[in-house]
Amino acid sequence: MTARLLSWQPILVLRLRHGYFADGRPRRLRLRASPDTQAFIARHQLVERCDGSELWLHVPAERMALLWSERLQLDGSPRRLRWLLEAADPDYALYTDRRAPREVSAPVLDVPPGGDAQSALLGAPADLSIELKPRLCTWKYLLLGDWDAAQPALEMAGQPDAFRRDEDERLPDGRMAWVFRSRRRWPLGAHGPQHLVLKDLAGRHERVLQARLPLAAPRGLILEKRHGRTRPVSEIFVHP
Repeated sequence: MTARLLSWQPILVLRLRHGYFADGRPRRLRLRASPDTQAFIARHQLVERCDGSELWLHVPAERMALLWSERLQLDGSPRRLRWLLEAADPDYALYTDRRAPREVSAPVLDVPPGGDAQSALLGAPADLSIELKPRLCTWKYLLLGDWDAAQPALEMAGQPDAFRRDEDERLPDGRMAWVFRSRRRWPLGAHGPQHLVLKDLAGRHERVLQARLPLAAPRGLILEKRHGRTRPVSEIFVHP
């Protein structure tokens, strides 16, 4: 006797997008179904596929009618499935906005008004995109070492006044640093678009001290208290 082949229908696609990454696809994330959703998935023999940035949910075609009958709760509202967002990357909390969602949800079936189980079976799966924003912070450059009496200026391509010179700062080891701060908060990014140049304005003609400065990174993030307020700041140390 030949085994009967099951036909599987995708009913949901959850796409995670994160502004920290150049391609928008987050790394090392996991969507873990809540206990109620786990029980629902097991009862209807649904199959999850997750690659860290996308989750697909499939149902056996022969169980679509039963799934359809349980798409609503007792009060008539759509039944929703829920997943907790978990990160294996230890830096995730550093480069992600603290208000980013920690849980995502989606209806069991998303079909147009008047649809039925058959139309849901033949239609495209619900396609939901969840946007995770990167953390905004002040970019703070600290120039260390001997700059040969230069008069440094930090410029961003297209925005020459993006940074301001701040008070010199003494580090815990006693060294003095020249400090430049961004005039507004910028997002952290693995491959940021900013092109930052350090110039010397001491002579008659400006010269480039460093053609491309390093960008802010999650590991450089601190909470700095100034003028009675605590703000996230990313410190970037620069040497000649």
